Amino acid sequence: MDEERYIELLVELHEGLPRLGPGNTQSTLRALALCEYLPDRPDILDIGCGSGAQTLALTSATSGVITATDLIPNFLTQLGSTVQKQGLEGQIRICEADMNNLPFADNSFDLIWSEGAAYIMGFDKALAEWRNLVRPGGYLVVSEASWFIPYPPADLKQFMDNNYPDIRSVADNLAAILSLGWEAVANFHLPVEAWTEDYYGPLKKRLPFFRHANAQDKDAQKVADETDYEMRLMDNYSEYYGYEFFILRRTT
Repeated sequence: MDEERYIELLVELHEGLPRLGPGNTQSTLRALALCEYLPDRPDILDIGCGSGAQTLALTSATSGVITATDLIPNFLTQLGSTVQKQGLEGQIRICEADMNNLPFADNSFDLIWSEGAAYIMGFDKALAEWRNLVRPGGYLVVSEASWFIPYPPADLKQFMDNNYPDIRSVADNLAAILSLGWEAVANFHLPVEAWTEDYYGPLKKRLPFFRHANAQDKDAQKVADETDYEMRLMDNYSEYYGYEFFILRRTT
């Protein structure tokens, strides 16, 4: 299966779900509260916003304007529908854009937000290339897959080697953060329920319908099998890995 077909099936599997990846509102607001020196009406950029669960949480907690970007039109349409229904057009701007080539000038934002998406271009590359978009004194909040305990079980290690071989420990990610010129303000584990309940809960309900709708499609069944396996790994090994929230500040 080529990458284009794989992404097409993942979009189909996730379309309409409240979240496209692990996260919850409590964790988003916890991370936001650690950005102590934001202006009263911050300019915020949400990179890889997906259908916008965290975008909406940020809107509810700030008086700023949020520019929400993603490369998948289906997810932006879903977010746009929510924005319209909730009358948030003045607070959320939607922009289809590639995170590798964002159409914004340097020093445009007080806060850049990216939950579970920086891996697409690579954690270090994202931190380096997005830095100039943040005003001095501004923040970058990013969540990244990380090892919490060294020497994971063999089946988990093999899965990550196949799916995200660049995963590192929290300490190694912090070292990279400092080397790239950021101040590390704080970091914390995304709680396991943000995976098992907020993300996997709705996804588990969707999977049987996805399988049935694609009963004759071997590629789709493979995606469903991989998703099932991924969920079982989190059930068994949540103490070993997950997402780490990093709250970073540009001091110069």
